[in-house]
Amino acid sequence: MSIAINQLYDFGPFRLNPAERLLLHDDEPVHIPPKAFDVLLVLVQRRGQLVTKQELIEAVWPGLFVEEGNVSVMIHALRKALASDENSKYIETISKRGYRFIADVRVVIETKRNFPDDSENSVVAPRITADLPGPAQTPPLGTDTPRPGRLSGLKRHWLWLTVAAVALTVLLLWVGRNSSRKTQTAATVRSLAVLPFAVIGNTANDAFLGLGMSDAITTQLGDTGKLVIRPTSAVEKYIGTSRDPVVVGRELQVDGVLDGRIQFVNDRIRVTVQLIRIADGARIWGSTFYEKYTDIFAVEDAVSEEVTRSIRPELTGTEQRHPAPRPTQNNEAYQAYVKGRYFWNKRTAGGLQKGLVYFQQAAALDPNYAQAYAGIADSYALLGHLTVLPPATSFPQAKDAVAKALKIDPDLAEAHATLGFINMFYNLDGKAAEDEFRLALKNDPNYAIAHIWYAVDLAAMGRDNEATAQATQALVADPLSLTINTDIGLVAYLAGRNDDAIKAIKKALEIDPNFARGHFRLGNAYLKQGLNQQALAEYQKAVRIAGAGDAYFDQNYEGAIGQAYALLGDKKEAQNVLQLLSNRSKTHYVPAYSIALIYAGLGEKDLAFQWLQRAYEDHSTSMAYLKVDPAFSGIRSDPRFASILHLVHF
Repeated sequence: MSIAINQLYDFGPFRLNPAERLLLHDDEPVHIPPKAFDVLLVLVQRRGQLVTKQELIEAVWPGLFVEEGNVSVMIHALRKALASDENSKYIETISKRGYRFIADVRVVIETKRNFPDDSENSVVAPRITADLPGPAQTPPLGTDTPRPGRLSGLKRHWLWLTVAAVALTVLLLWVGRNSSRKTQTAATVRSLAVLPFAVIGNTANDAFLGLGMSDAITTQLGDTGKLVIRPTSAVEKYIGTSRDPVVVGRELQVDGVLDGRIQFVNDRIRVTVQLIRIADGARIWGSTFYEKYTDIFAVEDAVSEEVTRSIRPELTGTEQRHPAPRPTQNNEAYQAYVKGRYFWNKRTAGGLQKGLVYFQQAAALDPNYAQAYAGIADSYALLGHLTVLPPATSFPQAKDAVAKALKIDPDLAEAHATLGFINMFYNLDGKAAEDEFRLALKNDPNYAIAHIWYAVDLAAMGRDNEATAQATQALVADPLSLTINTDIGLVAYLAGRNDDAIKAIKKALEIDPNFARGHFRLGNAYLKQGLNQQALAEYQKAVRIAGAGDAYFDQNYEGAIGQAYALLGDKKEAQNVLQLLSNRSKTHYVPAYSIALIYAGLGEKDLAFQWLQRAYEDHSTSMAYLKVDPAFSGIRSDPRFASILHLVHF
């Protein structure tokens, strides 16, 4: 059995029913706008008190920014609706301040006992009413006689005892329901995404302010194993977009979404935050913060700490810990770093180069900013890996930057992960890479990029089961990442699980059909299955998409096209690709590994081995896959292959 309690408000000929959202006049519905109903409910519940316009805005339009004129319009609608009772005045205007509900109100408490699965046994308990007197009246001096209709002392005593008993019952039930709600929230919100805060009236630079706020809260919430937090990279694409939090939550596959808005008001900043449960779209927590706008850095700290202090115990059952110190106290450096990560995560030549500039700015603004140096290292490492720069040029700069980062912060997860990446693709040392990835994950177990890089390293060493486990953890942390979904396909491809590879890569391409690297990896999987024509089509898509957006793209794409032509028996086109790459190498880095692929496809083993030797010398990053790469299956039995393989440590 459960007990349902409904509190009604009677005034004059009107009844306000909050549970059913009805205003009745002599039991007949009065049609008013939904927001007008909300305004009336606030005024009635605070009857006799001044309710300012700002208080009404915050109560009726939480999380939204509306003008005071909206309140005036709703008050006008209410006065029109209540005008049917010509003998009474209900709402008083307090000039330039707000409004007060001035009529007598009687509270009617209605309880209903519900029996599960037996509607016939539902019992409506008697209604209990209590008059809430009007504004205080001072009796005439010398008057002791009760006014007509006034209750005797004994009756009044029993009435207030009854009201007190009901109020206590309501309070106890509310506490129980509130406790149950918290338990339910904790049970249903196990994963969370913090969206970039929208900046009202924002400029291009202000948009990154919202991402910085999101990143600060994500960092504060992210140090507990009881709540899965989507990384900032997973929400960056929502910068500057109009979004429905519930739709976004479903896209990100989370139980809850924390959404916020920032508005500048003269010398102050107003931040509104709400927590939405995705299962039913319910707003289960919300708050508004006002801070003096002298230092946005301080505002981010204040809001992120307050948000985590408010919702973390409810979601994780753990109290707020002392926040970790900021990696930099320079706000401009931090904002530059946030921009750098945003562009780095695009994984395009232009994005990586732009990200590098911002990371360098951050390091220049704060030479002790370890994350900024890690960002510089990440940029140079990927610029070399994607052949935008020669690996022999870019990776040494990456190593120098990561050494600076680790000198400042020896436990920095990002730096250890990047050093692992360098060991894998530049030093061609799988075990040394593994050591660094393990250190990174020890310091940050939820670092999705470290998980997927470690997975690729394990796959390159032929340890498929371990690689799959790491890839799965990466996917749990960031399920919509294009890079992670594509690299899961790479892990399966290197293990010979082509069907799994194709499935994973197609998932990435469903997220973004214009992800060039996804088409390249899908082509690899098709080529392994002998679907050479389909593979060629995917490689050509990769070149077309990447070439449209950047001055340079991964030259491994062209090498794959040449190999596909060779396996199709079209030697002329394969030779044309070789000539194209030879010409391009005069102005841009072309990995020797790509040339070796084409010669292997043509069956010209001598030239294939010559170019594989060159690939080792020029640090072609794909040499990391040599031990398991199906692309060289045609020459793997040649004794010379073992000699080349001996050069890499996987």
